[in-house]
Amino acid sequence: MARKQISAETLIELAARALREELAPSLPPDKRYVAAMAASALDIARREILTDGESAQWALLDKLYDDGEGSPRQLAADIRSGKLSDKTHPDLAASLRKLLVAELEIRNPRFLKTALASTPDAR
Repeated sequence: MARKQISAETLIELAARALREELAPSLPPDKRYVAAMAASALDIARREILTDGESAQWALLDKLYDDGEGSPRQLAADIRSGKLSDKTHPDLAASLRKLLVAELEIRNPRFLKTALASTPDAR
């Protein structure tokens, strides 16, 4: 008999829900914050698994640098120094905005929803 395997995303979702709904309410008040942080970390991990969290970052780096030569640190340094700008790469700001949106979809989707609602052209 074949066993049905539960996906990692589903396991993480179940663990976060159990932590929030079953365990946290029974904890002393000073421990509920830690439980909320742990549940939030599980939610972030789940969204990262579901969306391949670094694909937007690597797509941007691959567009700006030779294969495998770019890094987030290098990108930041090149922007600060002026080596990369809207003059050298006219779509740089739009690409960075896409990267930010992709990161917020994983790390803080509620903030992203609020930000997009207040800035219609943000996406």
